[in-house]
Amino acid sequence: MSAAVDGELTLKEEQDFLLHLVECRECKEEFEDAKKTKMIIKERIVQFKAPQTLINSIMQLTIVSTREPEDTLLYE
Repeated sequence: MSAAVDGELTLKEEQDFLLHLVECRECKEEFEDAKKTKMIIKERIVQFKAPQTLINSIMQLTIVSTREPEDTLLYE
């Protein structure tokens, strides 16, 4: 149900789901309620833009953590 609300179903899954909703009133009502709830939450969420310094720090950490480990020198 949540995958359907979030639009995460494959085309086949969505078709099967919609066919089920035609036959099952209980699921149809639950689906409609879930969509309304998601819309209400989406409308009330306050989004903030992250400060550029935070974005830069995260990007730097990402770059550092994805680097290949430097070859270590082995001495015989």
